[in-house]
Order: sequence, then C-alpha cells, then structure tokens
Amino acid sequence: MFCNGVVTMQSMGLGGGFLMTVYKRDEKKAYFLNAREKAPLNVKSEMYKGDPKTSQHGPLAVAVPGELRGYWTAYKRFGRLPWKELIEPTITLCENGFNMTNHQHMSLFKNKLYDDPNFQNGSRDADGKFKTRGSIIRPTRLCETLKVIAENGGDELYNDTLSKMLLEDIKAMGGIITQEDLDEYQTRTTCFQPRLQALGLLLAFILKILDGYDFTRESIDDLNSTITTYHRMIEAFKYAYAKRTELGDVNFVNISELLANLSSTEYADSIRMKIEDGFTSEDPKHYGAVFYSKEDHGTAHFSILDQAGDAVSVTSSVNIYFGAGFTSKQTGVILNSVMDDFSFPYFKNYFGLPGSPNNELKPGKRPLSSMSPTILTDRNGDVKLVVGASGGTKITTSVAQVIMRTLWFGQNIKEAVDAPRLHHQLYPMEVEYEYGNLKQVVEGLKALGHKLIRNSGSVVCALLKMADKIIGNADYRKGGEVFGI
Repeated sequence: MFCNGVVTMQSMGLGGGFLMTVYKRDEKKAYFLNAREKAPLNVKSEMYKGDPKTSQHGPLAVAVPGELRGYWTAYKRFGRLPWKELIEPTITLCENGFNMTNHQHMSLFKNKLYDDPNFQNGSRDADGKFKTRGSIIRPTRLCETLKVIAENGGDELYNDTLSKMLLEDIKAMGGIITQEDLDEYQTRTTCFQPRLQALGLLLAFILKILDGYDFTRESIDDLNSTITTYHRMIEAFKYAYAKRTELGDVNFVNISELLANLSSTEYADSIRMKIEDGFTSEDPKHYGAVFYSKEDHGTAHFSILDQAGDAVSVTSSVNIYFGAGFTSKQTGVILNSVMDDFSFPYFKNYFGLPGSPNNELKPGKRPLSSMSPTILTDRNGDVKLVVGASGGTKITTSVAQVIMRTLWFGQNIKEAVDAPRLHHQLYPMEVEYEYGNLKQVVEGLKALGHKLIRNSGSVVCALLKMADKIIGNADYRKGGEVFGI
C-alpha cells in the first residue's frame, strides 16, 4: 500500500483513508479496520453553502487523513516483518523513479492541479507543464517523508515533526485541520464471525434479494433469460441504493433498525416480491427513497491471499483523482477531498430530494462510503473469493456482479471480472452499461422501461481459490497486475 500510494497517488496515499477486511484462517474470524477520513472538529456546514465546489477542491475539501494511522494499527495487530522493511522498497522506488502510467497521466487533467503551486511531485517539467505518459516520476518530498516514517513509526504524521509540517501547510492554504484532530483520530477495529457482515451490508442485501431467484448458468444462456436476469438485478440495485440514502456513521446516527433489515433474509424476500419482471419505475419513492446520497469517487483496491489461508481485502482512496488538488508543500502528501462525500441539507438533487440527514456533515464524523473490501469463505472456513473494486458508487454493484458470475453463473474469475457490467444507483434514474453488452440486451431492457446510457468507471481486483490453486484477475480496465510469490 505504501508503494501504490506513490505509483497511483492519483487514487490513494497518506493523505487519504481506507477500509480493510482481514481474515485469519486459524481463528476463523474476520477483522474490519475503518481508517476512513473524519470531518475536522472546527468544521461548519455553512462553510460550503456559498460554493459547493469548496468541498471538492482546495483546503476546505480536506478531511482528517486516516491512511497512515490505519497502517500502523494493522501493523501492530498483524505485522511480522520489521516496520522499516515494509517501507524501504517504496523509498527505493521513489528515489529511482517510476514511469507515469496512462491512467495517472489522464487523471492529471481531471482535477484543478494547476491551481496548486505546491504540486511538485515530479509530474511537471521545468516549464511547469505536466509530463507525458511514460516519463520518469520522482516525488522527492514524499520520499523524504517516507524515510522519516520508516525510522520513527506510523504515528509520525499525527503527533511529531511531520504532523507539524502538515498542519502548517494546511493552515497556510486556509484549511481548518488542527493538532486536536490528529490527536483524536483512531482507527475503528471490529472483530466478527465471517458471515454476511464481511460483505458489507449493502452488498449483502443485494445478494440476499437476488439469491431467491436461484440463478444458474442458464440464467444468462439465451437472450430472453439474460434480459430478465439483468432486469431483476437492476431492480435489486435500485432498492438497495434507496436504502443507502438512510445509512450513516453509526457513532452519530441510530440506524439499528435499518441495519437489522439489511441483514434480514425475510426483509430481502419481501423486497424481491415487489420486483415485477415486466415493470420498472422512474420514481425514486417507488423504491423507498425519500433522500438522495452523495456520489463518492475514485479509489484503489488490493486482494491478497496467502498459503496459510489468511486473506486481506482493502480499498483505499483520496476521493476525487488527486484528492483536493492540494498538496502539503513540506511533506509532499496529496490531501483528500472527502468532505465532498457528506450530504448538505441546502442542496437538492434533480428530483427535488434533499441530501440524506444521516450522512450530513458533523464535526468528527466519517462520511458514507461505497468501499466493499470483501472476503467469502465456505462452510469449513476456507477462503473462496477475495474481491473488491475501485470506482466510487459503482463499487458495490461491480463486486456484486463478479460474485454472481463466479458463484451462480459458473464463470471463471477471468470471465467474471472481464464481463461488461451494468450499474444503477437510483440517482440519476438510468442504467449505465459498458461496451460489450449485446445490443439486443440493451434494447430489451429499454423495452421494459429502463433508460440506458453507455459508460464505464469501475475496476475489480479478485482472487478465486479452487482446490490447491489461487487464480487472480486484475481488471484490464485500469491496467492492474496479479503477482504470486
């Protein structure tokens, strides 16, 4: 993760946060680490009322980073190698330089990086223009920061020299994060038996709804069956995303009844009974939505499985590409834009619905996230699938489709990840479909009343355990890699 925080700094890094699921085979237990960013204690919702873009770009967009504190928490609980050894390869990479990827190059033009005079991470030429793809990148300031962290440990960015430098830069640019924010930040760690909680409740809810259809390979064998299967899947997405608008930080809102419903097979059965094979609605209220939820953005994901049967699924993010487009001058850390993940009561969506009150901005609160770092085990407690995705709100539906294709449709992991996907998040009221979906299927869904647009945006990383083999697939959509040791 240190390495990818450098090579894919457009998507993740020390200025962001992550969600991690760790499965210990000998214990038959899973641990969930929440190192997502938190709203600063001095924040006020009114700060963003005049210009909503301030929650996306610049110093007010930055939430308290959790990435390094999360690494340190995970290391103290599960680590075996010396801390310094974990970071040294990344330092070497930083010093020697690496080639700018195609994805990183394209991402440079999707954020207001030209507005930040401190964005000198090696991505610019002497004339100030961005380098071209394939150019050598050497983020020297970030490299020096990593050297300090390697020597002094994972608290360095929170209560030592680096934290002082970070806070000075944030304050100089007009940010509001203070030492108190860094002092109070803690990673949330939860231990649970590896059942549906490990999937993420919204993802589990989608699969519970669809499980009652008893899908098989034949469910997508012919045109009519495929259209019906996809229609049912889309409707399940819409019902699930309606419930998403009610989710929020459990330390701030009481959603125990909602969580119980999302975990209930009986409740999922009742939702499935509402799905009609020949009907879809364009009214969000038909699916139970009375609010809308904010769309979150780009991320990076890792799926790991070792010879002992232990597994890690972790998704990390700075939100929008290159976060807030704001870099700490002294540390080289690119800071997140996670404040944009909160809902604001004074903004309404196209349908006139207000933002979800359960996800409203509050000091010290964590915003809603679509991250779904997932580990599936069989009845014996052996890992079968490690999967997750990047792509903001498309993460949940993407992971659901890979699971469906692997477990229900009988596809191998290559077929399941590479297959063209569909997505519906209720807002906007349209199905996004990828290139590769048959035209006849698209027309069939339109005939049922769905509005479809062609789009892309999700990237899945998955490992499938079959007997004594581990088969992996890193999504071709972003150019990821699979490695075995």
